[in-house]
Parts: sequence; C-alpha cells; structure tokens
Amino acid sequence: MSLLICAATGPELGGLLPGFAPPSASGGHGGAHGAERYTADATAWPEMRLWPVQLKKSAALCCLTGIGPVNAALAMGHALSRAEAEGSPISAVLNVGLAGAFDLASHPLLSHCLVQEEIWPEYGLHDGQTVIAGAFGFPQWQPPQGEAVRDRLPLCGVEALSPFGGRCDDGTLAPCRSLTVAGVSASFARAADLRSRYQADLENMEGFAVAYACARQGIACVEVRSVSNKVGPRAREEKDFPGALRALAQVLPALNLI
Repeated sequence: MSLLICAATGPELGGLLPGFAPPSASGGHGGAHGAERYTADATAWPEMRLWPVQLKKSAALCCLTGIGPVNAALAMGHALSRAEAEGSPISAVLNVGLAGAFDLASHPLLSHCLVQEEIWPEYGLHDGQTVIAGAFGFPQWQPPQGEAVRDRLPLCGVEALSPFGGRCDDGTLAPCRSLTVAGVSASFARAADLRSRYQADLENMEGFAVAYACARQGIACVEVRSVSNKVGPRAREEKDFPGALRALAQVLPALNLI
C-alpha cells in the first residue's frame, strides 16, 4: 500500500519537495529549487502523471491535481486507479497546498493548518441568496454505512500517516475547517458570508474534491495548508504567496516524513 502526495500546481509541489523536479512537458527538467522554477500553469506539466519520491521510512507517489475542484476530481480518479493498476494501490493521500485565511490573527500568514473538515458551499438548493445543502433532495453520495454526503466531509488526522512514519508531536499544525470554492472570494461581502455561514477558517480550491475522491474509495485523506493570503480583498501586507510556497518545505519534516 502506498502514500500519494498531491498538490494543485507545480510551484506548490516544488515548495513541498524543493529537491524534486519531475520532467516537464517539453522533456526538460526543472532545477533543484522547484518553487522558483516551476511554471504556475499546471497544464504545462505532463497530464495525469505519478512520480515516485523517497521519504524517510518509505517510498511514496506524488501528482499534480491542477487548479479547481473539477481538475482535482479528475486527477484524483486517474491517479488512484492508475496506482492500483500498476501494483501500488493507495491507502492514504496527503493533500498539501496554499490557502487563504478568513482571519489572519487566528491563522497568520505562512502558518500551517491541519484541515479537519472540508466544505463545499456550492452544492444544494440556491434560494436566491445562499445555497442550502440540506434543502436539496439529492445527496452527492450515500455510503453503505453512515450519513449521506452533501456539502461536508471529515478528514483524517496525522495518525493516518503513521504506516509511513508520519507523526506530529510539536503542535505546529493548527487544526482548522476549510471550504472549497471554484471562484475565489474577491469581495468583503462574499468572504463575510462564507465565514459566518460555515464557520470556516480557510478557503481553497481543491480540498473537497480530493477528500471526496478518497472517501468514495475508502482511502484516508490528510490535508495541510500553508496560509498565503487573507480571504477577500487584501492589502499588500495581508498576502505573501512566495513566502507561503517556501513555507511548504516545512510540512514534510513537521510530519516526520522526511
């Protein structure tokens, strides 16, 4: 059984694994410091590829999902089925990337967050002002056991990574709740509405899709985010995307994986 490490874009994967450089679509290779050299356009990479990486106590696979929930869902379906077909079925997924925080006082720039629940606020019945998942007659999925999945999914803790040597004993990962959007919040009203309705800490673009693909296959999903910006309109001092990419290099050591 294998661990799959995924990120949405080349810069995020390069920040997470600074010494890792998968081949580009043109056949060349990235440099040793991937966060500086990777293109931000995930479509420039070979599509739906799996790359092996060596961790401290085991080998793992990694992949790019692309940006947004649709790309992430497609990529995860392909990656999970391909890994199984090649004799390395996935038993756990570690999804890592950047995210915006609704409150930088609670989750400062460059801090790391362990997502305990993913929310998709765009599924359900739209009454003209908001989307209500419970008012819609059709869940996304009814597991053989347990509650139907509508707009929320619980995620696993770091203990799901223990078969690969993973642990986190120093409290560097702040627990949080995150929501996944296809359209990044760019207004104060939108950000305030999402935060008040869902009590969310973070906003990202792939987390729910990755977690949902894992849930459908009975695979443990762990998600860690590096805070890159304030959700909604932000001042210059309320964002640091290059710093958040560099901060991703701290994630795998914090999890005792490298």
